[in-house]
Amino acid sequence: MEAQRVAVIGAGPSGLTSIKACLEEGLEPTCFESSYDIGGLWKFKVRDMNASI
Repeated sequence: MEAQRVAVIGAGPSGLTSIKACLEEGLEPTCFESSYDIGGLWKFKVRDMNASI
C-alpha cells in the first residue's frame, strides 16, 4: 500500500512538528515554505530602531 501524501504549509515550529508526526505515522509529508529558510518565529529578531507591529 502506498503511503498517503500530506501537504504541510509552513516550516515554522508547528509545521516542523507536523512533519515529524506525519513521518512517525508512516505518512509522506511535503512542506511548502514561502521564505528561503525554515524556523518561522524561532528565527524572528527585533531590529534596532524599528517598530515590531
